[in-house]
Amino acid sequence: MSLPSREPLNVICEGKNELGQNDVTIVRTDFDLVTNILANKIAPEVIVYAHKRLYSIVDLYKERANKTELLGNFIYKVPATVWLFSHGTEDEVIGPDVGSTVADLGNTVWFNGKMVSIVACLTGRKLATAMVHAGARAVFAYNDTLEMRVWPETYEPLMGFKECITKPKLMFDGLKASEVYKATVEEYEKWIAYWDERDPITADVLRHDRDAFALYGTGESKITASAYILIGLTDIFAVTWIFSFFLLQVLRLTKPLWRK
Repeated sequence: MSLPSREPLNVICEGKNELGQNDVTIVRTDFDLVTNILANKIAPEVIVYAHKRLYSIVDLYKERANKTELLGNFIYKVPATVWLFSHGTEDEVIGPDVGSTVADLGNTVWFNGKMVSIVACLTGRKLATAMVHAGARAVFAYNDTLEMRVWPETYEPLMGFKECITKPKLMFDGLKASEVYKATVEEYEKWIAYWDERDPITADVLRHDRDAFALYGTGESKITASAYILIGLTDIFAVTWIFSFFLLQVLRLTKPLWRK
């Protein structure tokens, strides 16, 4: 990464083999520069978006991003949606320790009934398909390397990368998986057009990521609105009903006085 200091850096989220009831589980490793960027520059966008829509989140960060914690979360909380941020290979998502994994072909059954978004290289080639075969409803993943360009001074992604990578967060708005996929591709195309006029190299990196992004599973899959939203709406209706009833009682009791 020894590029000129004012030039954006290319970052490739490429993996190496050595290496209840909540609504959302976020898994974000942080053991090198790339995973640090994913964990601290990209993943928070998803977390904040889900929080604003009142989804409950379990955040498995750094050393907690491991199979033991993940399995415990799945048993105790049973999330409907899982996001994985790390390095990846064709058949695994790398864990926080050397030689460890957090998701691989051996634990795909854990993702049965869930919608999954994997922000890691190559996982669309085998792992995503295996998750679907094991019962995952829909999986968003990249079937090639996932690349980003970042500023060397701050490691902030150039405009467009965060927006595209996190676009599947639209699942929290109740969109179908196919609609989320379409919106994500359209987001890529918007930023590709933007950078084509300013920096064709950046546009080509985004074009590469767009082509690697894929949906596996059922396009009709979607998650329901957060239970907290439904409870909140129920509370609002209840308060409104009580207030209306109270107001009607006041009017009824004071009506005889109106004639005086």
